[in-house]
Amino acid sequence: MRLGDAIKIRMCESIPEVVGETAEIIELQMQQYERYRAYPIWAKMTSGQRKGKIYGFREAEVELLPVRETMRPTIRIGDTITIKHCHEIPEVLGESAVVVELQIQEFEKYRVYPIWAKILSGPRKGKIYGFRESEVEVLRRVEAQPVTEERRERIIKTKVLEQVEGILKGVTTVEEIEGIERLIREAKGKATVEPAMGFWEGKTPCWEMLRCPEAIKNECPAFKYRSVPCWEIEGTYSKLYDYGQKGDGTSICRYCRVYKKWGQDAPIAIKLFGKGFNPTE
Repeated sequence: MRLGDAIKIRMCESIPEVVGETAEIIELQMQQYERYRAYPIWAKMTSGQRKGKIYGFREAEVELLPVRETMRPTIRIGDTITIKHCHEIPEVLGESAVVVELQIQEFEKYRVYPIWAKILSGPRKGKIYGFRESEVEVLRRVEAQPVTEERRERIIKTKVLEQVEGILKGVTTVEEIEGIERLIREAKGKATVEPAMGFWEGKTPCWEMLRCPEAIKNECPAFKYRSVPCWEIEGTYSKLYDYGQKGDGTSICRYCRVYKKWGQDAPIAIKLFGKGFNPTE
């Protein structure tokens, strides 16, 4: 099932009056909490007395209807969008952006947006923010294959190798070979080495468990400073947007599946300060 799919309600003990009615999927979340139920399918009713209302359903309670020709297109990575609504950051309204990541997940108290887009215009150009599908509008469809970070790296490496091969074809003297070897040694000395995994050694790190967009991951202090777990670092992305500029609130961590898996119920306290995102930029 995908966002935008039309469904029919087959059964619903808590709201029997919606049985037999149709609805449209507007949110998907695949997570279960110990004390609180989180339904995997959220749909907006499109018929009956509760038309327009939004309810959560289990997969067994709904039936997928044939795809409608008039259904809005599914948003894909690489699409160009315009921002229609955004209460949290009103200055991006009307600006254009490109979709760089899609992740469908919803927490009981804290939102993880399904659409991540890089702003292409306005004062926040170059910044990446999360949006709901209802907050954006697709401007055009990019038919070409989306250029992911991995594919971009492959393209760059291929071009570099082609250039090196072209240079080597013209090498005819020992002095020229020595010059190329010297340049290679210098390049190796300047190459950056990814930091050791530290706390995450032998574990799946938070940026992989939460599928953080590449641009967010590279700026997050949890990725840069791995000697301590993310819940002990001030200013990680999830803390910042729920608790203001400093990002020193840790309530979100107690609900997070990363802490639940690796925290072992240890007390949560910030130990690394001043390395987080700069919210003023």
